[in-house]
Amino acid sequence: MPIRLLTLIMLCFLLVSSPFVYAESGSGHNINADMAKSKARPTVSAENVNYHEDTGLYALAGNVRIKLAERTFLTQTARINPVSLLLWTDGGSEIIEGELHFTCDAMYAELSGNTVWCFGTRCGVERPGLVIHGDNMQYNWDTHIVTFDGHVLCVQKGKSTTASHLEFDLDKNDIVR
Repeated sequence: MPIRLLTLIMLCFLLVSSPFVYAESGSGHNINADMAKSKARPTVSAENVNYHEDTGLYALAGNVRIKLAERTFLTQTARINPVSLLLWTDGGSEIIEGELHFTCDAMYAELSGNTVWCFGTRCGVERPGLVIHGDNMQYNWDTHIVTFDGHVLCVQKGKSTTASHLEFDLDKNDIVR
């Protein structure tokens, strides 16, 4: 009897803890099949995925994970257009790209392009030896330039810089002057 109960508990834990994707019942849409039609081909997982015919957007909720090339977008809620690949998130969002870790309250990204705009009081990028935070942030993953506005604090190898506007070249590991 205890083994059956333990097995049932473990099965419930696996079902609840692992993210999965499903299309709204009867909608006839599958988000990863729709994403595969684009040139960028991101893969998406979330606990809940609903397609809205009236807007053409997918609404994602719960452990949302979008993998695009070498970067991963993480959030709790998002909307994504499967044609234009425009992404809107809120509820705390992150981007992980190699050793780079970006955080923000909300973001707007052009997944078929090269830019993400981050908003909120917790916008930042971190990697070993570098921490930059500001009120909002823009990151171009082709040029590896990150631009901060608002109350900006940059700490690099123990040296602090404050500014209302700061551009940082992640490849050169230096402030753009």
